[in-house]
Amino acid sequence: MEKTNRMKYDAALICRGSFPAALEENGEPCIVEASVYRLNAVAAAGFMLDGPEGLLLHLGLSETDTYITKHEIDDLVTVVRILRKEETA
Repeated sequence: MEKTNRMKYDAALICRGSFPAALEENGEPCIVEASVYRLNAVAAAGFMLDGPEGLLLHLGLSETDTYITKHEIDDLVTVVRILRKEETA
């Protein structure tokens, strides 16, 4: 079997934190989760060329309530997610 040396898309989690908050629009409680990732060369180039869609797909996240901030350092991004609390039945 031939082994390939293709570079793969990757994002390494550096740190993650979360805190309780309230939605500004209606005051509903939520959890805000902020994660900082270091992108490898493939992911950093993809982010610069194509935007955040590839990173969202790689992390398994949807665009809903997810915000990505690019840092001045090309391979660092912060992903902020708003986790809405589920309604109790």
